[in-house]
Amino acid sequence: MTTTIRGRKLPSVQELEPLVSEPREDLGAEYKDWLDLTRNEHRATLAKAAIALINHGGGFITLGFEESVSGLQSHDRPVDVPEITQDAVNAAIRRYASPEFHCELYTIQHPTTGVTHPVVVVPGTMTEPVMSKRDCVGVISQNKSYIRKPGPRSEEPQTGEEWRTLLNRCVRAGREDMLEAIRSIVSGRVEPATVAPNAIADLRSFSEAGRARWQELIANEPSDAPPRFPNGCYEMAFSLVGAIPANGLATLQERLRQARRIKLTGWTPFLEMGTPEWAPYPHENFVEAWVGRTATDRSPRTASHSDYWRASPVGKLYTIRGYSEDDLDSRPPGKVFDVTLPVWRTGEGMLFASRLAETFQDVEAIAILCRYTGLKGRRLVSVTGDRAVFGDDISQTEEITLELQATSSQLRDNLAEALHQLLIPLYERFSFFQLPITLVESELAKMAKGRF
Repeated sequence: MTTTIRGRKLPSVQELEPLVSEPREDLGAEYKDWLDLTRNEHRATLAKAAIALINHGGGFITLGFEESVSGLQSHDRPVDVPEITQDAVNAAIRRYASPEFHCELYTIQHPTTGVTHPVVVVPGTMTEPVMSKRDCVGVISQNKSYIRKPGPRSEEPQTGEEWRTLLNRCVRAGREDMLEAIRSIVSGRVEPATVAPNAIADLRSFSEAGRARWQELIANEPSDAPPRFPNGCYEMAFSLVGAIPANGLATLQERLRQARRIKLTGWTPFLEMGTPEWAPYPHENFVEAWVGRTATDRSPRTASHSDYWRASPVGKLYTIRGYSEDDLDSRPPGKVFDVTLPVWRTGEGMLFASRLAETFQDVEAIAILCRYTGLKGRRLVSVTGDRAVFGDDISQTEEITLELQATSSQLRDNLAEALHQLLIPLYERFSFFQLPITLVESELAKMAKGRF
């Protein structure tokens, strides 16, 4: 489960575990050896990486890995390196970054070495470029801005395009804050986009085919295995209506990676894992991935971390995942339904589809289909206790399918209204519970602040 701290939804330890168990540097993930944050050069090293990541839109810094010919290797913290604390991390950032920003620190145990690694979560919500405010010879320079570049590496912007990308990201972050303020004053209904009349019917067929493929994959799993979602699951499907198809699976895979560059939670929809058993692969005329497959020498996935997804070059997406509520030690599976999670999971999926639409041409609208199963007998609760919901509202409905059509701009500029409209029938199944638009707005605001 994720938790809320300082208004931001933070990833769970389980969601961060792949950063340690499957170390791989990319533009959103930086790996460093152990750092002694009592030494200025090590403070500067951490601050430089954090500045580059926040200017990139957020990401992670994982400590305690050294480079070797076989890749990044986990190793013990040297005895002369003090334990790394959140206060020490943020003190280093305050020393070198302007404006200052706050990072969260997690500790994740490596499944093989047993070493506990610090993982710094860098937010992606700044509305102005972050710069360094002092020098550290050989590491960081005063009044310089740093960004992430392919390699990956952290360097100053050198070209006009790199500066435009950085400034545009800041402008968009400010624009999202402004739109949230407007929504808090005026809330309007999103009119459905006018699309081809068969768009939803085609999406239903695509979703059914995706479900059938998933059933093939789980056929040999025990009946109560978590990847089978024995207590129910939710599905999301999207269609980029009118899109000119991608020229092959390699092009589609690259477009999916572009859409993944912005992450709002640690376990995103349509995620790409580095472990071979879980990584995306071509199947027929689709890109697909099944995280529910038990990997060599690894524990089986829980229901909420056993996703299956597939994508088509024509601009259609399908994913299926178990409920996070069923993986809680404190709650019996199949008995509760969290009041905020559909907002987070469905909202993030809709934004992913919107970003993917930007990589296609001639997209007229986005058709959306969601299906929830295993609802009967579940009680609507607030797992974190942040909401005044006490389990009095019970679903008598086993499953429900939700449908919506919207344009990319509607999802980008009026996501709260579109998502509220889509989810109302789901929440009504819980003893006529009325989903407040303010709940949707506030939860989406928290999700946006946690982007990386």
